[in-house]
Amino acid sequence: MNDQIVLSSTLIALLFLFIWGKIRYDALAVGALFVLVVLEIIPANEAFAGFAHPAVITVALVLIISQGLSNSGIAGLVGKLIGGREFTEIQFLIALLFIAAILSSFINNIGALAILLPITLNICQKMNWHSSKFLMPLAFACILGGMNTAIGTPPNIIISEYKASISSSGFNFFDFSYVGLVITFISILFIVFIGNKLIFLRKEIPSNESLINLKGYLFEVLVNENSSSIGMTLYAFKTQAGEDTEILGIVSESGSVKKVQNNMRIKAGQILVIKTPPDDIGNILDVFDFSIPKELHSFDEDDLEEIEVMITPGSRLIGRKYDFFLKLAFEELNLLGLWRKGSKYRTRLTRETFRAGDVLLLGVRDLAEEDVSNKIKHLGLMPLRQRELQTIPSRSRLIKGILFFMLSIFLVSFNYLSAAPAFLLCVLGFARIKIIDSNFYRGIDWPIIVMLAAMIPIGTAIQTTGVSSLIASSISQFASDLSLFWLLLIILIVTMATTDIINNAATAVIMAPISTGIALELGYAIEPFLMVVAVGASCAFLTPIGHQCNTVVMGPGNYKFTDYWRMGLPMDILIILASIPMILFVWT
Repeated sequence: MNDQIVLSSTLIALLFLFIWGKIRYDALAVGALFVLVVLEIIPANEAFAGFAHPAVITVALVLIISQGLSNSGIAGLVGKLIGGREFTEIQFLIALLFIAAILSSFINNIGALAILLPITLNICQKMNWHSSKFLMPLAFACILGGMNTAIGTPPNIIISEYKASISSSGFNFFDFSYVGLVITFISILFIVFIGNKLIFLRKEIPSNESLINLKGYLFEVLVNENSSSIGMTLYAFKTQAGEDTEILGIVSESGSVKKVQNNMRIKAGQILVIKTPPDDIGNILDVFDFSIPKELHSFDEDDLEEIEVMITPGSRLIGRKYDFFLKLAFEELNLLGLWRKGSKYRTRLTRETFRAGDVLLLGVRDLAEEDVSNKIKHLGLMPLRQRELQTIPSRSRLIKGILFFMLSIFLVSFNYLSAAPAFLLCVLGFARIKIIDSNFYRGIDWPIIVMLAAMIPIGTAIQTTGVSSLIASSISQFASDLSLFWLLLIILIVTMATTDIINNAATAVIMAPISTGIALELGYAIEPFLMVVAVGASCAFLTPIGHQCNTVVMGPGNYKFTDYWRMGLPMDILIILASIPMILFVWT
């Protein structure tokens, strides 16, 4: 009983810390694991068993495969499919969403989004369409596609491996397709004909502006000795600089940003924090004789070309500051400005902690240099200003890469090999044809791997301590008179609510043993109960923090936190109505 109390208390604390969101989820999971090992809830010799678990290995291999397919030129192939054709808005939306769903059925969701996001922004600019109409639907389609196969999303991998650990076999590769394809098809039709009308569209973007309307870029500028702005009031400066430019503060000697008043006068040597569109910063530097502070760049501004990049959820920069950026990118990349959705600027740019979804304006000597491209990829940054669609580097490697991948799926689908060895074979094939190299470890989202490896022993402890049986028996007493339909409905809603506030993989790890316990307690087959957890864990449509794809499109789509539920809530209801009957039809 004491073990159950300690484990339950730890899980509740972990859940609240996940919701709080101030600490990295992998650090939280490792911290919870450490506490449970110290308290002897989890044996010390089993603490790191998660790193050898097939689910963890499979997730890592799928991430490497996703990177390999991306390197092979699949983005160029997709670009040729949709970039060279003439579409109406609705035709493009249909094509985009189905391609996104197909890609994310076989590669990582965020990998599919990384391929399609620059292409979508390019076409929106070319056709003068509002990108907000397409980016949230694109993110949702990438999430939906993950439901269709055993490798489409980490929850499916976890659920399949969990079933294999408690029964004679796991789910087959396409077992998730029976329900997933129906949900995906119905949801895409909903998004195209109803859902996209529920998206709140903010100011339209003129076709001659940058690809995304990021007017909130924050820059630091040094007031030179001969600056024409010296002696100006801030009001006079804003009048001359234009309505889109604003001084937000002045950097103090301690490095903090002091608030300013309109009647304050500009002095030589001050470092001003200004907010302006990226296309205007060059003109402001010239007209007022400002310069970028030396600590932010390693060569003259005249030598710079500019590129906008987004910090993706797996980036090395998340949680780091400018010093770390400088160590990795000093010779090739210079940080000129930062854009962050819905956040105030309280400290110097050099002291800001980077977050997923931040957009950086970088200065580089030559955008075409391979070192620049490699450095951007190494840092986990996604270029947003790709005005030309990507090409296919080698058709031969692309075809061979797809064939290796299809071979591994064949081996898994017909039970010749389990997922981990089959995908390891694929990775070795990719290495042979050189679409992954010695840097392939960079393609792995290590926070996800570490969190999964830490959560799996915790999930096992939920069973071994009897917590899952206790919860299942308690629920069974109250739900014994409910039909299977209502039981699955309740589990689905609880799982959906949980996955919107914590990581979807963690949701699957926690909910799988509880759902199975309820099934066994009431004498039902475990398959429908596990399948409903897999579906629910992938339904993160209500908030931008529920899934990485939602986080990535928040900035480029100019969305607010509350915009997601407008389309996400009706879609959750639709998924509930579609999935429960299909699960009952297929799995009972």
